[in-house]
Amino acid sequence: MYQNILVPLNGSKVAECAIPWATELAKRCGSEKVTLVRVIKETKGYKQAADYSKPPEQTMSSQAKGGKEKDVEQYLAVAAKKMQDEGIKVQTKVLLGKAAQAIVFYAEHNPCDLIVMAGHGRGRLGRLLRSSVCLKVFRGTCKPVLMVRGPGCVPGV
Repeated sequence: MYQNILVPLNGSKVAECAIPWATELAKRCGSEKVTLVRVIKETKGYKQAADYSKPPEQTMSSQAKGGKEKDVEQYLAVAAKKMQDEGIKVQTKVLLGKAAQAIVFYAEHNPCDLIVMAGHGRGRLGRLLRSSVCLKVFRGTCKPVLMVRGPGCVPGV
């Protein structure tokens, strides 16, 4: 059913709540792979992708990786290791740009059957005051999105 699952992470404990859900779905559906992504705004040696209609390879300069990107790759490798220990094939990817736009672009231009994300579970008032990345991804893609509520989240008004 879901062969390629995309899990965007931002380094927070809330975002990592999506990992167990994606792991269980991958096991039950016999998924080919799970892709863990993290978006960073910019890194030394690369230009930020401003034109999301072109593939990232055409909008970035190819220079050495910066320290921030290496740290993010290590973070993703640790998260991936936990899933790989359970027999799931995991790929990691560092994306450059604005979080929601980069996630939507990646999901639309790569094999992806489902996006699994965790959020703060803000109510209607919270969404009006602060638009979340989860909501922007949900509205910006045609792919199915499973939104998982993070720990300690209380339903809003």
